[in-house]
Amino acid sequence: MADSLILTGVKEVKKHTGTEMVRLNPRGGGDSFKLARWWVEGGVSTVYATCTVFDVTTAVGTVKLAIDTSASSNIRIDHDGSFNFTFFGINEVARAALFTDAFEIIEHYVFPAISGGKIMTVTPPGAASRPSAAPPTLTGVTLAGENTPLDGGTYTYTATASGTATDVTYVLTSSDGSDVVNGLDVTFNGSGVRTLEVTASSAQAGNSVTGQLNATVA
Repeated sequence: MADSLILTGVKEVKKHTGTEMVRLNPRGGGDSFKLARWWVEGGVSTVYATCTVFDVTTAVGTVKLAIDTSASSNIRIDHDGSFNFTFFGINEVARAALFTDAFEIIEHYVFPAISGGKIMTVTPPGAASRPSAAPPTLTGVTLAGENTPLDGGTYTYTATASGTATDVTYVLTSSDGSDVVNGLDVTFNGSGVRTLEVTASSAQAGNSVTGQLNATVA
């Protein structure tokens, strides 16, 4: 998903193409928020900036984008769907900041009115992180198929992984080296008990797991 809009003044939103960015009003009323100046560290007294604030929401969470605005401000904001922003047509806007939903600073932006050139992105020491999806997992694997195969027969087994990883690969082996294993197919040579073992691996999850099935070849 992606979203784009143009903010004029402190509250007028135009050419809004998506639903991820939603302008907020303070609980006490009005159109703009008073936020402590995030670009100033320390100091005896707190000085506040007048900001337009947007909730920006995706499937993994919500952040707050604050724009230091005035009645003559104008700016286009593009969101890539992953809490990354691009700014265009910046007029009478010097700064912006990205916060967590609890207003913990993630990073802030210095626009050309101050930087004199390109937009600068600043990550303060100890800054919070953007919300992110849980990493893919590979927690287990099961092997299913014929457990009373016939000598000389070829049988196909099914491996099923547990977890959220989508790049799982499987390697099947037999405890009897005379059996012929091709992918998840096994051609049995000789009667007796076998232990078939499948190893599931995922680069996304960064681990491997094993599962077994015992078969008695007649």
